[in-house]
Amino acid sequence: MPSLLDSIQSGAYADARAQARELVSSDPRALSQSAVKKWAGMRFRNLFISHATSDPAAVSAAVQKKLIGKDSRPDRQKISERFLRLDGPPEWQLEMPEAPAPSLSNNVVLFCPGLLTGLLPVMAFQEAFPAVESKFGTRILQSDSHPMRGCEDNVADIENALMKGIGLDAHAKKIVAGNEKIPGSAMAICYSKGMPDLLTALVRVPELRKKIRCIFNWAGAPGGSPLADNIYNSVKDVDITVPEGLTGVLQVISPLLRIDEKVPRFSEYRVKEAARSLTTTERGAFLDRHLDEIDSWNIPVFNITGSTTVMEVPYFQMQGVMELNKYDANNDMQVTQNQAKLRTPMATDLAMMHGHHWDLSYSPFPPNMRFGAQHLDHPFPKESALVAMIQLALELGLVD
Repeated sequence: MPSLLDSIQSGAYADARAQARELVSSDPRALSQSAVKKWAGMRFRNLFISHATSDPAAVSAAVQKKLIGKDSRPDRQKISERFLRLDGPPEWQLEMPEAPAPSLSNNVVLFCPGLLTGLLPVMAFQEAFPAVESKFGTRILQSDSHPMRGCEDNVADIENALMKGIGLDAHAKKIVAGNEKIPGSAMAICYSKGMPDLLTALVRVPELRKKIRCIFNWAGAPGGSPLADNIYNSVKDVDITVPEGLTGVLQVISPLLRIDEKVPRFSEYRVKEAARSLTTTERGAFLDRHLDEIDSWNIPVFNITGSTTVMEVPYFQMQGVMELNKYDANNDMQVTQNQAKLRTPMATDLAMMHGHHWDLSYSPFPPNMRFGAQHLDHPFPKESALVAMIQLALELGLVD
């Protein structure tokens, strides 16, 4: 029998899919093998290209404007070259088997949101979550993580979601008391600060590890960010009053942010702790203490990062991109590639997406809330990415 690597190299992708599933379903630790990692990355990117090609809005956003003539490239090529950063030969021409519908019968998708969730004009995956739940019956459960406090404090929100079914539904509405459904197990998608939030929860509450089948680290920040270092250094010695001082700090982060006493859980805001928990020092120390332990859980982690340029972000984020360019020109305007990835044998790099940190997760911001900024239309095909994540987990036998 040919090996998995042989099947990949010969283009026998149906065989490769079956072999990878057999390996991973038998032992998730198989994802520490280079051949399985290679297949997982290729397969995820192929699934993403296929789904995005069927999205007219994504294809339209990928069309190159020309002074003369039309963009005659195939749609798959347009999608690949617009929304993926690839080294090596192009993959849009690869013909792989169709994937099963992204329908989970026994698992839920647990979403762990990032910093500022609920304070920006839109929510992450705002259209994608309801669409996938409606089309495929895949239940979405969002952790009601606080938008502005530390990782340790947000452990309670993630525990509530996994152990009690308390949180937000696919439409980002609070699940009414009495309607909670305790999840049996979940595949987690963690955005931005949601990744260190989840890792902290799994370290602090060992019972939660039994619930998590795999983790998609989506533009996450397990290593923190130099931008958080700067924010923390600017506020650590400041007496932040509520709400005046808090509003002032949020305006420094982004002019789009607004807060008043009507905001839920107002008394729980801990700006200094939120900033400190995303510093490179804090996150680095956490990983130094727990990285070997995290790997020992044998929970597969899939890293998916973003990459942008200073000319592709809102004007009030340009300084942050230029600051991060000192460390990595492929930053996503909030985190570098190195800090966005978890580095363990059980972690697999799937893709570097072409999009900035907000573009990858948020819907277009309303025109009257853009403060004259461009690049807040957020064309990245989020539903296609969500479907590809679920299908990859299904194909590998990690969820059912």
